[in-house]
Amino acid sequence: MKKILLILSLFISLNVVGQGEASNWYFGENAGMQFDLATGNTTPLNGGQLNTREGCSTISDANGNLLFYSDGITVWNRNHQVMPNGNGLFGDPSSTQSALVVPKPDDPDIYYIFTVDVQLQNEPVNNGFRYSIIDMTLDSGLGDVTTDKNILLLDQCSEKITAVLKDCITKSIWVITFASEDGNSGTYNTFHAYEVNNSGVNTTAVKTTFGINITDQRGYLKLSPDGTKMACANMSDGLFIYDFDENTGIVTNQQQLIINSPSFAPYGVEFSPNSELLYVHSSNNSGGPAINHSSVLTQFNLTIADIQASEFELDGRQLYRGGLQLGPNGKIYRALSATYTQGLP
Repeated sequence: MKKILLILSLFISLNVVGQGEASNWYFGENAGMQFDLATGNTTPLNGGQLNTREGCSTISDANGNLLFYSDGITVWNRNHQVMPNGNGLFGDPSSTQSALVVPKPDDPDIYYIFTVDVQLQNEPVNNGFRYSIIDMTLDSGLGDVTTDKNILLLDQCSEKITAVLKDCITKSIWVITFASEDGNSGTYNTFHAYEVNNSGVNTTAVKTTFGINITDQRGYLKLSPDGTKMACANMSDGLFIYDFDENTGIVTNQQQLIINSPSFAPYGVEFSPNSELLYVHSSNNSGGPAINHSSVLTQFNLTIADIQASEFELDGRQLYRGGLQLGPNGKIYRALSATYTQGLP
């Protein structure tokens, strides 16, 4: 089975790398957890310096030893120290999937951090879709963000980013974001798939455009563990699923799914380990105190012709929106919070 590339956005999901690389998670406000791959058990991790409410990314080596982690702005090494040149990346603490770590194929020392920004009233500039290079041979093996930093790919994009292995022979990787066709507008209708191979990042994307106009940049973009399905959550603009061709990077077969609930606005999405089920964490898209918020967790069966008819509400409660992430132990983890700034025990 093809595995999707390592990505941690609020939590972490399995991607093209092995399970060892996903053994450590750093997320939220100085939170962390480690997976024992032999037993599937988890233990808390202390010492993490990351403090963010949304997107973040962590990567370890094949033996499960931490390498580094990032909130899309700062990069910390395995000693929880800021890497040289490790400040000033163009992600954002309010970006759903602020950062994505991608290993360079056939080079164990080079990693790419892709970042997506956010445009808010108090942050009117969207720094778009960019990447920076980390060289693990520098700083005595602790790693360094090189001078190849914040390289621009798209002027504007949504808060979404995901990746998948193209094939097991070349080990090339598709990195995908959602933006306008020309990458210069805040109205989104196009998936941009960039190939990362052993020569580096191909800055010419494979584009797939659909007849939609999405203006809500919030929500997750995820690929299924077998690399054939993609889910795109756009809070006030709805949930869409697609087929993905990992050989070409082309997206097809758009289908909208409706959450039939007052908590209709999709944010977190995740696939089951066998890629047959889709889970969605949606909310009523409200603001203010905890009492104003409600969320539901919904399941869809992707193996039947009428996917919408399989809608099944697993949980509904007073809760803020949150992410869903598949762990290396095969379990899906759900972020729970009372409001945007108040977590739950």
